[in-house]
Amino acid sequence: MRHSHWFVVLVAILFSSMEVRADESWNPIADPGAVVVSGHARFTVLTPGLVRIEWSPDGTFEDRASQVVVNRRLPVPKFTKRMERDLRVSTQPAAINAPPHDASTDEGGRVLVLRTDRIEIRHLQDGKPLTSSNLSVTARIGPGETWQLTAPPFPQCRNVDGGPNLGGTVRTLDGVSGSTPLPDGILSRTGWYHLDDSNTLVFDDGPDPWIGPRRRDGAIDWYFFAYGADYQQALRDFTAVAGRIPLPPRFVFGAWWSRYWAYSDRELTQLVNDFDKHDVPLDVLVIDMDWHLDGWTGYTWNPQYFPEPEKFLRWVKRRGLKTTLNLHPAEGVGKHEKAFPQVAQAMGLDPATTDRVPFDCASREYMNAYFKFLHHPLEEMGIDFWWMDWQQGQQTNIAGLDPLYWLNVLHWRDVKNREPRTGRRPLIFSRWGGLGNHRYQIGFSGDTFCNWPSLAFQPYFTATAGNVGYAYWSHDIGGHQPGKVDPELYTRWVQWGALSPILRTHTTKNPEAERRIWEFPTPYFEAMRAAFHLRYELIPYIYTVARQCYDTALPLCRPLYYEWPELEEAYTWKNQYLFGDQLMVAPVTQPADPLTGCAMIEAWIPPGRWTNWFTGRTYDGPAVVPLVVPLDEIPLFVRDGGIVVTQKKSLRSHGAADQPLVVNIFPGTAGEYTHYEDDGASDGYLRGKYTTQRIQHTTAGRTKLCTVEAPLGNYPSMPNRTGLEIRWWDIEPFEKLAIDGREIERADQPKPGKTCWGWDLARTSGWLHVAATDIHYPIQVRATLPEDDGKVEASLRAGGRGMAKLYREVRASLNKNNVVIPNEALATDPKSRAAAGTFYGTMLEPMGWQGWIELVADNVKDKAERDRFLLRMLGAWHAIDVARSPDGRRAEAIIKLQSTIKNPHLQLSLKQEPESAMPRHFTRLPRFESVGEPLIARVPLETADSLATQLVRFNARVAWEDTEVTFEIAKTILPSINAWWLCGPFDAPGGTGLNQPFGPEEKFDLGARYTGKAGREIGWHQFLRKVKPGDDLTAEFFVDFDDVYGQRVHDCVVYGFTWIDAPQDMDAVLALGTDDGCAIWLNGTEIHRIDIGRPYTSKQDRVPVKLKRGENTLLIKVSQGGGDGGFGVHIENADGRALTQVRPRLDPRTTNPANDERRPSEPRP
Repeated sequence: MRHSHWFVVLVAILFSSMEVRADESWNPIADPGAVVVSGHARFTVLTPGLVRIEWSPDGTFEDRASQVVVNRRLPVPKFTKRMERDLRVSTQPAAINAPPHDASTDEGGRVLVLRTDRIEIRHLQDGKPLTSSNLSVTARIGPGETWQLTAPPFPQCRNVDGGPNLGGTVRTLDGVSGSTPLPDGILSRTGWYHLDDSNTLVFDDGPDPWIGPRRRDGAIDWYFFAYGADYQQALRDFTAVAGRIPLPPRFVFGAWWSRYWAYSDRELTQLVNDFDKHDVPLDVLVIDMDWHLDGWTGYTWNPQYFPEPEKFLRWVKRRGLKTTLNLHPAEGVGKHEKAFPQVAQAMGLDPATTDRVPFDCASREYMNAYFKFLHHPLEEMGIDFWWMDWQQGQQTNIAGLDPLYWLNVLHWRDVKNREPRTGRRPLIFSRWGGLGNHRYQIGFSGDTFCNWPSLAFQPYFTATAGNVGYAYWSHDIGGHQPGKVDPELYTRWVQWGALSPILRTHTTKNPEAERRIWEFPTPYFEAMRAAFHLRYELIPYIYTVARQCYDTALPLCRPLYYEWPELEEAYTWKNQYLFGDQLMVAPVTQPADPLTGCAMIEAWIPPGRWTNWFTGRTYDGPAVVPLVVPLDEIPLFVRDGGIVVTQKKSLRSHGAADQPLVVNIFPGTAGEYTHYEDDGASDGYLRGKYTTQRIQHTTAGRTKLCTVEAPLGNYPSMPNRTGLEIRWWDIEPFEKLAIDGREIERADQPKPGKTCWGWDLARTSGWLHVAATDIHYPIQVRATLPEDDGKVEASLRAGGRGMAKLYREVRASLNKNNVVIPNEALATDPKSRAAAGTFYGTMLEPMGWQGWIELVADNVKDKAERDRFLLRMLGAWHAIDVARSPDGRRAEAIIKLQSTIKNPHLQLSLKQEPESAMPRHFTRLPRFESVGEPLIARVPLETADSLATQLVRFNARVAWEDTEVTFEIAKTILPSINAWWLCGPFDAPGGTGLNQPFGPEEKFDLGARYTGKAGREIGWHQFLRKVKPGDDLTAEFFVDFDDVYGQRVHDCVVYGFTWIDAPQDMDAVLALGTDDGCAIWLNGTEIHRIDIGRPYTSKQDRVPVKLKRGENTLLIKVSQGGGDGGFGVHIENADGRALTQVRPRLDPRTTNPANDERRPSEPRP
């Protein structure tokens, strides 16, 4: 019921906003009826939950649009005002419907009391700036009369890290490996938020508004939001004043190819042909900076790579693709540019005597020439939009104006102003320029790192950006640097990208970097290609949600707390998100279990019933469930009764425009959905040029009804589709099906031009194909199911479709092993096969799942393959989590073992290996009946003060009758050297430092002092891993030079040193990564040197070493050019397992005379 009510409200908002909010022009002057002046203060009631609060020294106020707020002309909400004597707020504010006080009845009262349904403001008219002594604000934050009092400076709503604010977004993820802190967003768990707009710039009142400073220094311009737990209303209020989130062109939601590489036109032609040859969809070619003549900035095609650019772009258009070019405009326009004479003359300069026209985005004249001579000719040639890759600072000739923000505005405006002539909807591709930048999409998140932590951060980061209206981040799928990426990591990244706002692969010029999915091993390629095709099938649904985003401010990727704000899990399961209003995603962002090849993750199922898109299994929430996720699946869930409109398979986003749409109906008693379409290219959607189409379905007993209403509205170039398809997922075959009372013929497969229905065994779904000639709206379909004892439905709800897929894999393995499957294993009776070919009747009824398990156990000879299938068939799921107490003093490993299938005969046990800290045995026999009761072992780890690497290992056993599988569960804790002596930075300009010896490598002395960079005196100091509550104890320790020195260091070298204790003479491997190159000495002997400029990647180098019994010394020297810098070192065996018996130390051993004892002032490497 909750979902149905929510949907009705959403549809009401959607359609009402479509009708009354077509005009997107700015109107920053509020209705006079919403404005209340109180001395030197002014209050504007914008909505019941949003009030503008101003103060100025002279009592005059700002009515122009700001960088953030562009529209204040809203319908005047109901509010009251009165005068009182007391600034203090009563514990029970007066109801809004109470008669307002007449100011004259409070003779001498100087306190204005302004009241809406959600906000009460009290202002003492003393003429002074607004502080807690003259202003109080009370916000209704809960049901009924639950109010909270606050006052300037409103600190309670802030602080993302450990505080109530739910976060916003950042300018870029450049240089971020893993996660990064987020600034405040509009949403706070306090139920209110204070936005300070006092220091932003404002637009002038001209026909082509330019930006400049405000009129008065010291003025206050605040916006107070009060929304309680209604976060969706907060976003609507924000976009009501800050501008709506525009609808991108439809092609944007197709696949983008991007790579930093000096491509020629021939290479790009071959690339496009390879996409089509390998059946991989594509819509956008992103051409990085080498398209133009040499230099960071350029506007002239490089003939070495593009000798005939017009011809190439015409070919691209014929292939149905869009093209964008990379821009770095900071260096202005040089004399070598083709358009230089026109630009110079436009700026009043003599081209003959001028070498360069400097970049100046604060100049109208320069920007007019910039667009007219540099960009418009290339657009006329065939460029569709621009990639604004601004990285050159935050200053312009207008104080306070960030060039990134302003370039985004001007590029957007330039396209928008020409839309009536070009028919092109505005689109840019750029980094986030701050609050208000949601009006200029798409976002480019910058050069991220190729690692699992970076992937794991992106779903949370992307959904959270919706809290400031930034709905369309595009990430470098696969990561940018260093470029080379593990096939499994890339596959999971592509799968996440397919269910993110933009699917754009990218990487750097590293020759070892690869992003063409067909160049990866077959299982990974096929999984990635399937994700690409899933993306393209979903484009009609995605585009409909994008229109909802324009109307309601709800982004495509939505944090769970938008819908379940009262549930704590909606906040703690940060990586999950709603993908529109029908789907939820729990992306895989961790490596697979090596034994099964499947990722072992947990997901939180929200209230209601949800169906797994890939397996058909139904889950009831709220609940935390274990998921065993094969490489070719994504944890994607559909709401109970969900309807998802998709398109037929296509290699272009528009390629299926004339093909039937597919209405996918998922298990549930009822559902409804409104599908949206427009031309996908122009601004016609702002002028009512679109269609909406309502779809409903219900189930009553054994009858399923579906109604598809006629499309409402119209737009130019509406497609003439060849029919309509409806598909009911995870259902047994129908007995009969009728349209508008006319019974329809059954067929084995859809037939072009013929209306028919059938059942798909592989997908356990019923389908109906309605020929175009038979479409007469409204279409009313009645499908009747046969009588059933409930076994088939129970099997399907338990994940029958997923088990059927596994069954096919098992059969292939048995066939490979020349196993003859007995006839009794299959249902051969025609009537049994059809209870018409259901999963239960066809595959499992005669012999049962146990019989197939026994066949695998007895006949698959390869142990790894046998165990892999048996563990999957038994539903074995396991995980190790590491938790730390809130005070940070205690830590424990939590080992979980359970089965994802419900069977009373499963036996599970765990036995701890002696290498772990506290050997124990845990078992529960003979029954394990519920996935809600995992077998759990808790193992205390060493004290929090210890920075030693630890390994937790358990032997696990899963058994069913006479079949059992044993395997190891292991997790490394603090898996690197976590404490170092450091010395640096030493000056080494030009990248020469690695080959230049400095004091620490000539004579090691912890007490020595040296001359470092910029002539500063430096010495050795300790740098230790600092473990805080909530930290991931399984992550490595990266010595980040920015953290070490509190600022960016460059053109230098830094030394690191530690002692290492080994229990015996032994072989080991130093697995290390450095940014940039490094040299290493073990016990005074150089063992490794690599002089290179490179970004950091964990374990880039593996250096075999021989450790001696007792004390060893390790010295590392790291060179640093520009950008980020640092290193990380692991001590492992040849198989990559941590050598936990080898212990690094920061002090020399002094008690064992057998060792080479040296005092801190004496050790030598």
